[in-house]
Amino acid sequence: MRIRIDKWLVVLVVAGLASLSWWMPVEQGPVSKLVTAPEKRHIPDYYLGDFDLTTMNAAGRPRYYLQAQGMSHYADDDTAEMAQPRLTVYRHEAAPWVVRSREAQVAAAGESVLLQGDVKVERPAQDRRGRLEIDTASLRVVPAKEYAETDQPVVIVTDFGVTRAIGMQADLKQQQLQLLAQVRGEYAKR
Repeated sequence: MRIRIDKWLVVLVVAGLASLSWWMPVEQGPVSKLVTAPEKRHIPDYYLGDFDLTTMNAAGRPRYYLQAQGMSHYADDDTAEMAQPRLTVYRHEAAPWVVRSREAQVAAAGESVLLQGDVKVERPAQDRRGRLEIDTASLRVVPAKEYAETDQPVVIVTDFGVTRAIGMQADLKQQQLQLLAQVRGEYAKR
């Protein structure tokens, strides 16, 4: 008789533990609330030092030429950061535009480039067009559209004088600048 009571006691304890193991998750809520997603980290997945890159157009001519002292790429958002970048945008039969700065951030898939720190844009003289230099603190460039813009103060130096403004939009393809506010100029007779 003693063996039978021990067997029933073990069966009752096991059944009690089984029902308790069913009841605990019900009281604590769904398991998905307890498990958290791993934290995404913004760390470089690769780094390039002193590099240059040439992008060609459909005719096989250089379209862009990019040089930088270094670049760090981040896989979590597919962005890149560059040190001392210099971007040359070639035009078919026009002088190239050269843009340089202390640093730049490249958006995912290279759709836009934000240049920051002592940004300088230069276009050498060609035919009837004189030289052009633009200085600003930051400049966003959309290479595929050959477009650049800033909401920062700009200083434009040409053969004719100096123009200052707040904000600028530049169509590099058409070689046109639109100054947005507080435009002031000092011009010399030619």
